[in-house]
Amino acid sequence: MIPIAKPVFGEEELNAVKEVLASGFVVQGRRVEEFETAFSDYLNLGHAVAVANGTVALDLALKAAGIKRGDEVVVPSFSFVSTANAVLFQGAKPVFADLEEEKSESERTFNLSPNDVLEKLTERTKAVVGVHLFGHPFDVRAIQEICEDHDLILIEDCAQAHGAEYEGKRVGGFGTAGCFSFYATKNMTTGEGGMVTTESDEVARLCKLLRNHGEGGGVSLLVSLLV
Repeated sequence: MIPIAKPVFGEEELNAVKEVLASGFVVQGRRVEEFETAFSDYLNLGHAVAVANGTVALDLALKAAGIKRGDEVVVPSFSFVSTANAVLFQGAKPVFADLEEEKSESERTFNLSPNDVLEKLTERTKAVVGVHLFGHPFDVRAIQEICEDHDLILIEDCAQAHGAEYEGKRVGGFGTAGCFSFYATKNMTTGEGGMVTTESDEVARLCKLLRNHGEGGGVSLLVSLLV
């Protein structure tokens, strides 16, 4: 069998894992905080919140952004299922938009069509989740303009786009939140893992509460977010 991907781990990675295991502190420890800081610095953003995986990143970003039951969220018709599932987790409805047809065949990236996003908007639409598919950023400027004109939240699914750039800026900071995956098949892996990136202090605060059942304070607020 030919594997989808074969991660390469050298002595540096193996020694780092041994160091963490030997410390006896294997949950939300110093190394996680260092990773969050390094990742936010790499993207030149204010916050990066480490979570269990990319699906959790999408789930928490949507919760922190205020998506509720009965809302509609426009998502691409071509993406991994977690993009739509995270919307369903909120009790909201994923509305599938078609892929771009505005570009010539040789220029197409299989990303969201801004024109079809416009067609899919209703009075219940609250957000758009754009996926930077295969490392190719979607048409950020066009989707941003749609969100601004219609007072919508923009969430970036960056699971396949670590380090990708749009107009000289790395993806993950164009919307309310960016959501990254570090699954084994991604271009950057920790085996499992995910990250929410944001410039919003409030979104970061809520994601930190939500990732660990409210531990650290604000439990009453956490409960209100989940009902």
